[in-house]
Amino acid sequence: MDRDPPFLRGGNLRRSLGTTLDALLARLPADALSALAETVAAEAFARGLIYEDDDGVPQPTPVLLRPRVLGGNQRAYLHHVSRVLEGAYGRLFRLWLTEPEVREILPVGEGEARWLAELAHPGQDAVFFGRFDASTDFASPDWVRQTRFFEFNPVGAGGTYLAPTVDDVILRHVVPVLRRFVPTLVVETNDDPRKVLLEVLADQARALSLRRFNVALCQWKHLVGGIVEFPANVEYLRSLGIACWHVDPAELRLRGDELFFGDTPIDLIYRDHEVSDFAAAEAAGADLRAMRHALRTGRVVSSLAGELDHKSAFEVFTTPAFASAFTTEERRVFQRHVPWTRRIRAARTTDPDGALVELPAFVEAARAACVLKPNRAFGGEGILIGPQVGDAAWRAGIERALAAPGEWVVQAYSPVAEKGFLCRDGEGGWVSEELYSVLGLFPSTQRLGILGRASRLRVVNVTQRGGLLSVLRLL
Repeated sequence: MDRDPPFLRGGNLRRSLGTTLDALLARLPADALSALAETVAAEAFARGLIYEDDDGVPQPTPVLLRPRVLGGNQRAYLHHVSRVLEGAYGRLFRLWLTEPEVREILPVGEGEARWLAELAHPGQDAVFFGRFDASTDFASPDWVRQTRFFEFNPVGAGGTYLAPTVDDVILRHVVPVLRRFVPTLVVETNDDPRKVLLEVLADQARALSLRRFNVALCQWKHLVGGIVEFPANVEYLRSLGIACWHVDPAELRLRGDELFFGDTPIDLIYRDHEVSDFAAAEAAGADLRAMRHALRTGRVVSSLAGELDHKSAFEVFTTPAFASAFTTEERRVFQRHVPWTRRIRAARTTDPDGALVELPAFVEAARAACVLKPNRAFGGEGILIGPQVGDAAWRAGIERALAAPGEWVVQAYSPVAEKGFLCRDGEGGWVSEELYSVLGLFPSTQRLGILGRASRLRVVNVTQRGGLLSVLRLL
């Protein structure tokens, strides 16, 4: 029988320190707590922890004072699971290329399909730099069982600058205050996601036997709104001695078999956009021959395998008929940490217990145990949480999904971790609130970066009234 991992010590602060961080912050007088919050907010804004509104005006991103803390063994376990899932996504891409049934589960648009047909082949390496979104409660003795992965963002994953910056701000200003009360609160950051990216790029450069290492961070420069990270990331990589440029996809040119940005040769590209974006831009007249060549020859991170960002990937992982396509360890991770997922359609399929059911009728009856999600949208857009809505709204959601086959999925509802955070009460005071908290995990072979977010809403996203929080490792 497969045994559950034991409770991993280090992350349970009440057990390790005799208190919680929220309780430590509550010991501060209200005026001292307010002054600390103002200091954190001012430095966060000055250092670019912002998002641009639709008019391009920078707005502050809220930063919670209380960090989340995990133990080293807990971090190691999350790293292991993330790496196993990355391997499964690589296997999934090879299945998509060869199995019509898998392509039906993971549909792509016309332009995207054309690019993949022209550029992809089964022998291509699956190379990822992305973010897994997950939830767990490090303080619980049952935290391993509670850990659930919600989705994979293998292209354009935000937070690479936000995560290390919020960690540094909290380490500088909040942790010293907490250590006045508990000197044994000794913490450090997890890995900087930009070093995670650098490791992935360096590994790919070695795999291709490149003799030079000129890197382009590739993102449309005309975009307005959202989180801006690329300029700061270029500056950071240059500070490490890496030859790096921020490049618009349309600025790349092909000379023979070489990629160029102006007169500068480019060896590897990190892309912020899906192939569907490139296909649309090409149809509008953009010259993207250089990007086509880079994708075909393995010069892009994430590789073409990153196109399978569908939430319905979890349908493949949780469907018994596909189990033999994955390793024993991958199947173990699916069983423990991947929620049952199906595309909404009129069909018979297996339910979470493995019984055959008529899917629409099952989903309608199981509202309290399910979530409806757009298959490929991001930012928390359109999610309908069964336990939060009534029967009429749930039926309307099912009908909308049935009218658009392949565009919506149903997923088993997994509670998001709730933690206490001191928040302003609107009258100048402070109260403890239970906020929903999620983790964004950036894995590479050796490293794991972690982005923390929290919100009053179950759909936790900075664009959905959320805030940033630091995630630190307890020594």
